[in-house]
Amino acid sequence: MQIYGIDLAKEKFDVSFFDLTSKKVSNQPSHKVVTNNLKGIGKFFKGLPSDAVLVAEHTGVYGDTLLKCCMDSNVKIAFVGGYVIHRYRTTPDRAKTDVLDCALLRDFGERYPDKLKYKTFPEEALYELRQLARHREMLVEQRKQLITADKSEDCRPIRSLAVKRSMDRIKEMLDTEIAETEKEMLKVINGHESIHHNYELVKSVDGVGLITAVELLVKTENFTKITTARQYAAYAGTAPYEKSSGKMDKGAHISKIGNRRSKTLLYICAESARLHNKEIKLYYERRTLIDKKPRHYVLNAIANKLLRIIFTLVEKGEYYDANFIRQDPRVVKHN
Repeated sequence: MQIYGIDLAKEKFDVSFFDLTSKKVSNQPSHKVVTNNLKGIGKFFKGLPSDAVLVAEHTGVYGDTLLKCCMDSNVKIAFVGGYVIHRYRTTPDRAKTDVLDCALLRDFGERYPDKLKYKTFPEEALYELRQLARHREMLVEQRKQLITADKSEDCRPIRSLAVKRSMDRIKEMLDTEIAETEKEMLKVINGHESIHHNYELVKSVDGVGLITAVELLVKTENFTKITTARQYAAYAGTAPYEKSSGKMDKGAHISKIGNRRSKTLLYICAESARLHNKEIKLYYERRTLIDKKPRHYVLNAIANKLLRIIFTLVEKGEYYDANFIRQDPRVVKHN
């Protein structure tokens, strides 16, 4: 297995590797720059050995073209989180260049090949959903900024009517675009049988809406990459972790590492379930009023409870039943 460290950028990426075909004996790695487009990547792949493994850092959309080409050409590629690479860098370098970054990624892949998680390009429907979800998030953020600015303008002693009318028109346009984007999401979901089936299962849970269901489908790749509630809770940042050392035991705590958007959507679902789900409402009241637990602590527990329900429903292929009563495990075991 020959490791190629790749530092991605928008227009090009730097590659660090040891040239095993060279007649010159050297302990220094080779370096090349590849154009980040289909033509440049295709030319780069022609010189790769059959056992090549690419190791790149997560950089958002800059690595999508490379990932798609790797899947089409049967080339293994693993993406490493920036936090992992930052912790791996034992001594801080005085300089930071693309050459040093790709060499660091290559060194990480050579030292820890067992920690590499190979990635494949998602199917077309999921990739379309991911872009629509990102586009809607951007539109919602713009509308929120506009509403905040509109409220600030109300504090002026004399307000411009032209500015007010302009803000109202932009707000109306954003509302229309958000609604159209949601319609396109539903169109993509309804056009794919497997995605539509899992979407209906997730949506059957009280408190879960369109946006959270799409988020779960995209991030889990239709529940094929992330298959358990614990895995998704760790990804979103809602999973509790032990914090103890020697005689000190602070119990479980929630890590700050996680996907902020996924965590926010889960908390929104937990708040909705607290209001509309009778069982969860009773659980919330018991934990806050009787056990005196903090509100955010209980909402986090409800979010994890919802995740367990969702992943169980998808695994069994069943819809959520609000009137379901769990049987006593002792009776089930005895029978």
